Amino acid sequence: MRRIIRVADYLAWHPLQMRFFDETKKLVVISVTLLLLAACNEAPQIVEQPTAITKTTQSTPLVLAPHSGGKFCFIKRFKQDITTINLLLAGNQVTGDMRWAPHQKDGAVGVLVGTRLLNGEMQLVYDYMIEGSQQTETKIMKIENGVLWVKTGELEDPKFDGNLRYKDASKAVYTESLEKIACK
Repeated sequence: MRRIIRVADYLAWHPLQMRFFDETKKLVVISVTLLLLAACNEAPQIVEQPTAITKTTQSTPLVLAPHSGGKFCFIKRFKQDITTINLLLAGNQVTGDMRWAPHQKDGAVGVLVGTRLLNGEMQLVYDYMIEGSQQTETKIMKIENGVLWVKTGELEDPKFDGNLRYKDASKAVYTESLEKIACK
């Protein structure tokens, strides 16, 4: 006799797979929401921006044109704590990953997804795992003179569901900086 296994029964015996489906579903929902928000914005304005970087040397800072693309990697070392951010810029779409590794403590590892605005700011959602919990956090970043700047400000979780947002993004300021490194 052939036994029929329902999907729910199968997943009940495999909690790691169920968790994977929940995390994947959350990432898909966030990605689709960001894409829909980007599509609903007004028509983009054409602004003349530098399209190429001229001769650069060690002493010449990197100037990133708002619509240039590529892979960019950054690091911040504070005592023995390390934060790394890798970004892939394609048009106005931004993807990447972020790893925060404090010395002898649990850190956070996750993905960044978002859009780049005409002013060069990147509005991102950081979907990460910290101390066994899945969370998301709004991040605003920009690359300026070869440095990745991250806005810091008061965060809130208005629905108490692990989705942190700036309480008032207009009061957040660029205080955290990461230096550019060669991507591996």
